[in-house]
Amino acid sequence: MAGSILVSIDAEGLPFVSSRHHMMPGDKLWGELREIMTRVASLVAEEVIRAGYKPVIADSHGSMVNVDPLRLPRGTKLVRGFPRPTSMIPLTEDVAAAFFIGYHSAPGAGGVLAHTYSGRIVHRVEVHNCSNADEFLLNAYALGEEGIPVALVAGDSALEEHVRSFTPWSVFVPLKKPVSFFSDVTESIDEVLERLEEGVRAALANVRNGEVSPLRPEEPWIRVEFNRPYHAEIALMFPCVKKLGGMAVELTCESFRRNYTLFEGLVLAAYSVERL
Repeated sequence: MAGSILVSIDAEGLPFVSSRHHMMPGDKLWGELREIMTRVASLVAEEVIRAGYKPVIADSHGSMVNVDPLRLPRGTKLVRGFPRPTSMIPLTEDVAAAFFIGYHSAPGAGGVLAHTYSGRIVHRVEVHNCSNADEFLLNAYALGEEGIPVALVAGDSALEEHVRSFTPWSVFVPLKKPVSFFSDVTESIDEVLERLEEGVRAALANVRNGEVSPLRPEEPWIRVEFNRPYHAEIALMFPCVKKLGGMAVELTCESFRRNYTLFEGLVLAAYSVERL
């Protein structure tokens, strides 16, 4: 075997997903989301196996229990459940490359259900060369620091320009086209899956031929602007956090991956206060 392919699969960039009623177990349309995500995950896993790699599916949306584990092909590993270290990009074994499926744009970038990590808590995220970082970029940098390239991104077409500017070696597959924050246009599921299958095969060929590269961060810091003053006040209770003014802080750990994990912890801490 040629190693593993980490498949991080989110929801908001998946075909037909456009409503807040899709988002969590118990929501009226969550069953539809689960069916879509499982079909997509199964197709990707089958192609990865066929190419001689081991698929590791990281269920990476919400409570991270969206993929039906009983419908994945033999030979697939599934990482599910939340919270977990490094959230959307768990590293459980040797990884040759990563695929990002169902990804979406940052807030204000025109995508469906656009946000970065948590729309309820986070207003904007900045890294050294991007003033409005999305989850694609955060995850690509955290993996790149470990020497792992992103070979495929599939999701909201609003994300395409950003992917091509940062990781031009990544195959991009549009799964939907935004109309508004809560609306999209999507082709039939058969057409979408056919296009995704072609993209997966092209990305796997690039991995096999060494035509992908890790995106390494030049600076490790992450700046976070929160939605509420008390979100920033909570963040300042943690080490490696520096106040920038207003509702913004800078995460100052020595590695990007540690700042990424810290960011996850700050969001969870802010959520706990929202529930008081």
